[in-house]
Amino acid sequence: MKIDVIFLPAAVSEVDMSNTTCVVLDIFRATTSIVTAMANGCKVLTPVLTVNDAQQLSNQNKTALLAGERQSIKIAGFDFGNSPFDFSGDKVRGRQIIMTTTNGTTAIKATEGAYRTLIGSFSNASAVCRQAKQYGKDIMIVCAGTDRLFSLEDALCAGFLTEMLLSEGESETILTDAASGALLMYTQAKDALVDVAKNSRNGRRLCDLGREADVEYCFRINLFTTVPEYRNGTITLDCKE
Repeated sequence: MKIDVIFLPAAVSEVDMSNTTCVVLDIFRATTSIVTAMANGCKVLTPVLTVNDAQQLSNQNKTALLAGERQSIKIAGFDFGNSPFDFSGDKVRGRQIIMTTTNGTTAIKATEGAYRTLIGSFSNASAVCRQAKQYGKDIMIVCAGTDRLFSLEDALCAGFLTEMLLSEGESETILTDAASGALLMYTQAKDALVDVAKNSRNGRRLCDLGREADVEYCFRINLFTTVPEYRNGTITLDCKE
């Protein structure tokens, strides 16, 4: 088994993923919010690229809720922003959600050629690693980044998942240089993950917006065994353990 890390979704277009299981990460905050929403009973979540796409789909499905942000700010007229605290069980249980975010939904849709695409985060780390391994394919961890730039929080989670996959893996597991680099970053930061996160570019932005609790939540480990899967344009819980 080979483990690779892609630090920006643009690089995915250059890779044949047909025999690869992808795990998408957008820690601040799309994939953390998606995992939370699905764990709290969301029936189906549809990621789209643009605000216009979301509104058009909403016009076709009047009962769906709209979630999204641009530059960490909730989109005007939407039901939710992109904070995991928005997606409580009383709001999302049994509901359909249409989501567009600055980076996360772009990263998810970039993996459409993959054998499987799983939604990962710190909050479902153990479960998503176990599920990814069950397919017996190479694993590619895809980081959303921010505005086409490297994001530290995504890389730290990629390193954490790489460490977990190695600890449960076979002797023939191979790391690419990118996976080894992510693992090294995580190893150096793991004793102070939240502090490191708060001092990252995106962490500082969220804290400046009064979202420090979001930063802390997004680095909580193994809150859920929920493993959302993106397939045929929607995210569901086909992979729930």
